[in-house]
Amino acid sequence: MIDYASKASVGLLKNIPAGTFRMGSRFHPRERPVRDVFVPEFQIAVAPVTVSQYSVFIESGAWTDRQWWSVSGWDWVNATTDGWGRENRREPDGWGIQKTCTYRPVVGICVYEAEAYCAWLSTQKGKTLRLPTEAEWEYAARGDDGRPFPWGEAFEAGLANTAEKQIQTTIDAGSLPGDSSPFGVLDMCGNVQQWTASSYGRLNDEPFPPGELRVARGGSFFDTVFGSRTSYRHIYPEGYFYPFLGFRLAA
Repeated sequence: MIDYASKASVGLLKNIPAGTFRMGSRFHPRERPVRDVFVPEFQIAVAPVTVSQYSVFIESGAWTDRQWWSVSGWDWVNATTDGWGRENRREPDGWGIQKTCTYRPVVGICVYEAEAYCAWLSTQKGKTLRLPTEAEWEYAARGDDGRPFPWGEAFEAGLANTAEKQIQTTIDAGSLPGDSSPFGVLDMCGNVQQWTASSYGRLNDEPFPPGELRVARGGSFFDTVFGSRTSYRHIYPEGYFYPFLGFRLAA
């Protein structure tokens, strides 16, 4: 019998000290107002959750267990809410191809799947694991000096897997050491966007579909420099999924 608890992996977590930082920017309405935000001490994963890590959740059969899912998530699993064209909700979109790239970030999952994984992994490891809030994510990405990119003030195309680098797909999680925040957290500018625990309140006349919206943070191989800034907010319905959208753990 396979011991899935021992196969499950949290990965490396970084301790982020409590602190106050300048959150937001003036460059997009969703990022306003710029304000001082205090963040208590927390931990965040050095890199996004990989295909190898997530695959244990599926292989163990835990994915089909109701106890790990929120009410909204279980409705999504059972196709009582919109799956945005996804026929098979029992594995990430494009899973057959993803499984051949085990060290890349897992993508093609909605926020319900990310949260179910966190709930299951918490039990396996005896530690409360979750998605970061967007304040935690932004603080871990930019530190307390308000930098627009994890490494500093100026964008450098070679440091992160963004559209400017022209790789046009994911690469191994944390494999570009230049894409590192002041706290040593990787892949905060490029590779994959990342779901957060934070909901989004619509601004006037924003053309989003009805239903709950969730904030994702970070740039990806699909994003240009503007959408890869530490303050940029990507907004999606909770049941949506993309080949450039993954997640990382917090504690």
